[in-house]
Amino acid sequence: MSSAANVIDPSVPARARAGVTTHYLRYATGNVLVMVAGFISFPIMTRLLDTSQYGIFGYFDAWLLILAALFKLGAQHTILRFYPHAGGRSALARFGANHILAPFAVSSVLWMLGVVAYAVIVFSTPPEAATVGWIMLMLLLPTMWISYVNAFAFAEERSDVSVRISVGQRWCETACILLVVYFIARSTLGVYLARLGVALTFAIGLTFWLRRNVPLRARYFDASEYIDGLRYGVPLVLNEIAATLLAFADRLMLRLLLVDFAAVGVYTIGYGLALNINNLFNLALYNAYTQVSVREFETNGAAAVLRTKRAVLHGLVYFCAMMIVGLVVVGADGLLLMAGSDKTASAPVFVLIGIVYTLDGLLSICGAGLLLLKRSRSVLLLTLSAAVLNVILNFFLIPRFGVMGAAYSSMLSFTALNTARYLTCPRELRALPDARATVIAVALGALCVAIAHFTQLGGVQSHALRILMLAALLLIGFVAPAFMLDGDLRAAALRHFASVRQRTHPTR
Repeated sequence: MSSAANVIDPSVPARARAGVTTHYLRYATGNVLVMVAGFISFPIMTRLLDTSQYGIFGYFDAWLLILAALFKLGAQHTILRFYPHAGGRSALARFGANHILAPFAVSSVLWMLGVVAYAVIVFSTPPEAATVGWIMLMLLLPTMWISYVNAFAFAEERSDVSVRISVGQRWCETACILLVVYFIARSTLGVYLARLGVALTFAIGLTFWLRRNVPLRARYFDASEYIDGLRYGVPLVLNEIAATLLAFADRLMLRLLLVDFAAVGVYTIGYGLALNINNLFNLALYNAYTQVSVREFETNGAAAVLRTKRAVLHGLVYFCAMMIVGLVVVGADGLLLMAGSDKTASAPVFVLIGIVYTLDGLLSICGAGLLLLKRSRSVLLLTLSAAVLNVILNFFLIPRFGVMGAAYSSMLSFTALNTARYLTCPRELRALPDARATVIAVALGALCVAIAHFTQLGGVQSHALRILMLAALLLIGFVAPAFMLDGDLRAAALRHFASVRQRTHPTR
């Protein structure tokens, strides 16, 4: 039986599905593996490509991301939210026609218009590296199709497949790019040719996988269903743009108000490292929680979502408390270890923005619910309002506090955004972490900070050793007492390990 059939069959037992924790661990591991590929390729690429070639690569890559987001019209979000968790094969067939085939056909039309527009540009006033532009456009179509298939795997709660797609494509690209650039063409053209080959291979292979899991027949097309998906998806495209402004407008404001690229550099180094927390923690958590909550809302209603949310928040409050302790005590050590001892000015930015993203991961779960009701325009309005608030705050805080003024603006903007998310979330879907668990987490976190402060972690000067000593302190002073004091936390951990053991050894 296909995985799609299993998803829509209500008789499938709950143990057939991985839980939020398992999905999170998969996505977090996948994100780490993708980052490792970047750490391997970056120093090699910067040595094999000269500055101008690297500039061309960055320029066309930005266009690739922008055009892919615009041409998809939010279809990846629609696939997730409109996936039929009930209704049988007929519902799945309508879904395949209206939310995969039809959106990709529209994306293909937009792509062809883009090709025509670029042809006009090339033949009127040929731009630099025009050939690379053509390869970038060829790469765009399989890139969009891979995104569609990945979204379907995500909707099916196939985090194992989704992670294999992202990690496999990234590592294949890394290997092929390095081989082509080293042995054949040390230019951006060589990079894009390698990426095109990998993308085409993945797109073809994933097409066969998709056809085995969902019917793709145009005769099931229904214009009203497609329009419903479009109304939901397009605001989320704009929301992505607004979220980008929320995260990156500070750098433009620093340059505008301080007229100093050095200040922008100080901020970018600290903020850039903090973004890794967002990638490893928030994105993985969002992916894991969202795919489960959508299915539970469609099949069992708001009450089931609320139960899952409270279970997730119960463990998450402990994790966030430990993350914040780590940032407060050895956050500066982590940045100096990664960026170099001369980057001390960026450490306060990293610590504050790291805390902001850690709390954002927790609070965004508390107020998650608007997308379950398909209120994507409300989500767009909230994000856009936070981005505008960030710009306004920067005008007042950067002249007074300099680089940290931009960090304070981000902190206040994210706080306002998460407060608004919670207040606009329907009552039956919003929740806060368990009060007793929160008190325990905060108390143990404060205890660990106090111990680290008064002992100075044994006076150790090495950044790496200070991080290791704090890890040992957290294990003894936070993790062990937390499991001793919170019976529900112990029970949840035991259930998770039993579930993993059952999936790993089903005959036992």
